[in-house]
Amino acid sequence: MRYEFGAGIGDYVVTPSDGLWAVGTGATITFYDAAEDGAQYTDLLDAAGLPITHIVADDYGALPRFQGPDDITGMWADAGGERRAFIEAHSVTTGGTAGGSVQDWLNVRSFGAAGDNFADDTASIQAALFACPMGGIVYLPAGAYRTSAPLTIPPAVTLMGTHTNLMTVVGLTDPPCYIRPLPGFAGAAVIQLLDQIDGEYATISAEHRILNVMIDGSDLTAPGIDGIQAKGNVQNVGLRDVTIRRVTGAGVNTQFQGGFYPYSWRLHRVMVDNVGWHGFAVQVMTDITMIDCQAIGCGADGFSIDNAANSQMIGCRAEWNVGNGIHITGDWATGTGSGGILIGDCSTDRNDKNGVLVDAVGSPPIQIDNLLTRRDGRNNGAGGGEYAGLACDGAELPVIVGMVTCYPGVDDNGTQANSPQFGVRVSDSAYVSVAGGFLHAAVAGWSDGGGNTVVRRGLNIAERTGPTNAPVDAFAPPTDVAGNLDVGGYLAVASGQSGGVWNIWDGSPKALNIGSAGGGIAIAEGANARMGVATLAAGTRVVANTSVTANTRVATFRQAAGGTLGHLSTTKVAGTSFTINSSSATDTSVVAWVLYEPA
Repeated sequence: MRYEFGAGIGDYVVTPSDGLWAVGTGATITFYDAAEDGAQYTDLLDAAGLPITHIVADDYGALPRFQGPDDITGMWADAGGERRAFIEAHSVTTGGTAGGSVQDWLNVRSFGAAGDNFADDTASIQAALFACPMGGIVYLPAGAYRTSAPLTIPPAVTLMGTHTNLMTVVGLTDPPCYIRPLPGFAGAAVIQLLDQIDGEYATISAEHRILNVMIDGSDLTAPGIDGIQAKGNVQNVGLRDVTIRRVTGAGVNTQFQGGFYPYSWRLHRVMVDNVGWHGFAVQVMTDITMIDCQAIGCGADGFSIDNAANSQMIGCRAEWNVGNGIHITGDWATGTGSGGILIGDCSTDRNDKNGVLVDAVGSPPIQIDNLLTRRDGRNNGAGGGEYAGLACDGAELPVIVGMVTCYPGVDDNGTQANSPQFGVRVSDSAYVSVAGGFLHAAVAGWSDGGGNTVVRRGLNIAERTGPTNAPVDAFAPPTDVAGNLDVGGYLAVASGQSGGVWNIWDGSPKALNIGSAGGGIAIAEGANARMGVATLAAGTRVVANTSVTANTRVATFRQAAGGTLGHLSTTKVAGTSFTINSSSATDTSVVAWVLYEPA
């Protein structure tokens, strides 16, 4: 029995080049039974079955497919370098691998997959997936693999391709490296991960991996077909460098089944492009981590997060989606097992509704920091609609926001209305705290829609309105909160000043305390001041002061005695002056005075 060799992911010739390594284009390779010396194998057959004694690497340094001598499953390859390399065989008859260390790496081509953008490769790819042992890899070489039904990845198996295209734009390079469902595709999803119930597995379904895989649903006609779908208790799934475009359902969809939801997934660099529904439809997923994921042009929300306790979204982007960019929604519960989500360093752009909308209920806090919103609230080109870069509408759980920015704009071609209407809008929510930000929006940077229980607006929030080329600033002065600042506890500050009236409502005898010895109160003197001194002449002195009212209390103190002393009294002319009088007509004392008003 002859075994096939070559055309594998590691079957390349490399050669030193300027201190680095380059492919050995056109290298001649011979084969031996030992790492050094030994006998040469000359009984080889090429891909057409013709006898050969050696093979030649192609223009990319790759070894072509060929057959070795009878019953030989491994040989030492010599390309003329300083040492030989061991190469193992593929099975000719079974499509699997010969005995040895490569049984956990299965090439779908060995199972009959063509990848020619024409043949239906469903059965071949699925056969490789079912043949793969736990911990193994099913490899998709570059090509366009057509499918007619869902592909099921068993637990602890990795499906790995070669390349994922991030965007599809006219004139942009679009190498055929993807799974492309046929127009007549029948099923709920292009790739599905089954739970223990549906998969009839012996253990909990877990540890699936999808790496460097692209799904192109451009030819799908039936509605509601997801890119990747999981139902029930499917745990610890990893997706990395995955692109899903133009499926008619959601890009990634996790659903309830058998009393469980999928649990504890890790998504790194997952791109969902122009799908029919939500880009990411996450339902009650505890411990999900999404890093550098993007949803663009989706038919509903970019990210629809319906309860994701103890989860993280880091560096994710939502752009040009028909719904909200990021939607935190649903019931996040109130029990000890519930929890919130951390959204950090994320951005939104030109979503038709809000950039980020929080309308969830429950008690866990939603924590948002370093959020950049841009041109959201497109509203089918009309703007308005009370949409905002960040909106909290009916949020019953606490929403804690560190830094948020909003920048308005129109479509890339300069048309349609300037949006969003608001930078931040808070309505009918239980507790929303925004520490700082720069909010530039078409109508108002900050909008209180009413019906809120507690809204905390931080000191460092700047506002602008209007278009970006002619903005109207509405900056609050330093330490001005543009409203009331209510402190329920003890406020301690090193120093401060005020440009307005201070009120102390405490009814205790010591409502205002100067707590350190040597401390005191200083009042400015001068024209129309509330404190000063006057020298009596012949026992009297008129002090001009327009701040005097009919209710002013004038307190006088003899500062320096002069002449014959008498008892001091005052009279007032409201808005004009007050007069200090002495009972002695020869009193020439210097008298200090302070003016008080009743509260």
